[in-house]
Amino acid sequence: MNHKITQIFVPTATSTSKATSALVKQELGIYNPTLTTNIAGTTADANFVVAIGSGNSNFGSLKTSEIKTVNILSAVKTTADTSVKQQITYLGFDEVNDFKTPSFSCDEEYVVTLKIDEYWSKGIYQPMIQDSVRVKTPCCADCAGGCDASDAYAVMSGIASKINANPLLSKYVTASVVYKGTAAAYKYTLTLPDPGDSTAENALLAALQATYPSGTYGTIAITADTDGDSDADSTGNIMFEIATPLISDVNNMPTYNGIAWSSVQTTAPSVTAAGVKITGNVLDEFGNACVPDAVPYVFNLVRFKVAVHEGPYNTQDFDIEDWCGPWAFTTTQNIKYPIGAGAAMAEMERHYFGNNLPAVHEARRYWNPIYNNDSDGFLFVDKTKTYDMYEITYLEPSPVGFEKKTENVHSIIILAESGVTAAVTTALNNVLPTQFHV
Repeated sequence: MNHKITQIFVPTATSTSKATSALVKQELGIYNPTLTTNIAGTTADANFVVAIGSGNSNFGSLKTSEIKTVNILSAVKTTADTSVKQQITYLGFDEVNDFKTPSFSCDEEYVVTLKIDEYWSKGIYQPMIQDSVRVKTPCCADCAGGCDASDAYAVMSGIASKINANPLLSKYVTASVVYKGTAAAYKYTLTLPDPGDSTAENALLAALQATYPSGTYGTIAITADTDGDSDADSTGNIMFEIATPLISDVNNMPTYNGIAWSSVQTTAPSVTAAGVKITGNVLDEFGNACVPDAVPYVFNLVRFKVAVHEGPYNTQDFDIEDWCGPWAFTTTQNIKYPIGAGAAMAEMERHYFGNNLPAVHEARRYWNPIYNNDSDGFLFVDKTKTYDMYEITYLEPSPVGFEKKTENVHSIIILAESGVTAAVTTALNNVLPTQFHV
């Protein structure tokens, strides 16, 4: 809680003529220090008091202390922006610049380390969450064209798959392969003992299709293989295939009775640039999927940094980056959560809800969702709307006495929805010094 915030006003209308006693619920006016004149419609800089109707006959209007223009420290308007953005960082090709694609040779090993800085786990993982994944290029004998030109797409695909399969990293980020050109196509095959005849083979096919739903894994069919065609031969094997797999890494295909699937390349690649796009996940403060209108209304700021080392890796990889031959890392979007969203503004108002009230017993209550919920008579934010926020920070002199006391710093927050922001801006600018106009 920011303790310099002493009052939060939520106007739905403004008045340039009414006396403070005539202000209706959530009607805002600006007055001279003696409260005798409504000066919201004037254009001269002047000391002023901000007042708003409470809608409660016992309290009348709620007011700030006198705000002297010479004591104003700042006046800031924050315009609502409800767009949500997560951090996006590219490793290698960034979907714009081909030259950022790393080059690989055969028989190389690389370790990609992610350092994740997020709100909730800072108290658990010090100084931040760190984990690595490892990829290795093919041996020289397996490289078409020798040892100097390994497939960048294959390496980047391996990195993305391993990040997504990592139980810690996948909680905070999602990786995908980005490339230019045409990627190699693969099918997945599963070779099983031939059950004997077409009826048994079709029954086995049905069992496989039930085990591997087409919407998750792709459509399974019996393939016309040399020893895998559908026939009455009870010896040998039968082969099943998924022509268009939906799982990007064959190693993530669950085994069937202990027998693993195999990946078979069906078309050659012609990729000219490749990289990995890493996007931060949307989480709440407890590391779960974010629910924006949850209480408390706290977004988890998931930020991360990526480093690459040429393997084999050791414990230093978690702390020391390889500056000798770094790959290109490009952050194209930083994290941003909604500004001025009604649910967030309602949460802020709850924390300060007693500040607006005069010195009465109601001001001693704390907001509690069990006893006084969002329909409480002293809470005015509408969670379905968005708000521009005005914050005026000023010094309030201490009472005059025989000794000089310190001055107090106060901030008044005004939350204005779209239909009233223009009037609030005009009213404040009429009394604020020019350098503080909002």
